[in-house]
Formats: sequence, structure tokens, C-alpha cells
Amino acid sequence: MILGTGIDAVNIERVKRLQGRTLEKLFNPEELEQYHALETAHEDVRAQFLASRFAVKEAYAKARGTGFSPVVIPSEIITRKEEDGRPYVALCGKTLDNAPKAVVHLSITHEQPLAIAMVILEAVED
Repeated sequence: MILGTGIDAVNIERVKRLQGRTLEKLFNPEELEQYHALETAHEDVRAQFLASRFAVKEAYAKARGTGFSPVVIPSEIITRKEEDGRPYVALCGKTLDNAPKAVVHLSITHEQPLAIAMVILEAVED
């Protein structure tokens, strides 16, 4: 059974302006470490990285039906990659504690000027 779906589009150019505390509030330290490791990459690649990660956070919050809230916190929604490169959502903190028992299906795409993510929450039967 599908518990929720969410989709979000983020303007890649807009995230170029994010810095300091805003980055720390929105992104997990793991994501920020990956972002900073891209320091030699072109600024568009770096912005695309952040935009796609933020789109995932928004899409997950929409699939939950809550948006960002005290129990769905942006920095606690992490995008990771499987060994074969497929992205997946990992949760921590209050966001994990309050998450429904569900498989999180994730798709990410980006093409200037947008990064887009789609999340489907599928119930897991006990």
C-alpha cells in the first residue's frame, strides 16, 4: 500500500546563494562533507549536488504529508548511494523515530535549471 508520494523541484541557481548556518540547518554533516569534497568541481556541479539533496528532503516531507515539522527535520533526511550508484534515503534523529514502517522509493534527476526528486513511501507489512 502506498502511504504517500512527494515530488519537488529546486532551482539550481538559487542554492548557489546558500551558506553558513543555512547550510548547517538544512543539510546533514555527511552531506556537507561530500559537498565540501567537491571544492575543485565547477560551481554548477556543486550547486546541482545541493539542489538535488534539498529536493529529496522536500519530496520526502511531502510524501509524509507533514512538510518540514518538529518530526520531519531537513538535516535528518540524508541522500546516500548504493554501491551501484542508486540513491536512497537514510533517516536519523526524530525524523527516523517518527517515520512510518515503509520502503522509501527515490528518483532524482537534474537538468538546468532544475533538480527534481520524487519519493514514494510504500508500507511494510509486519
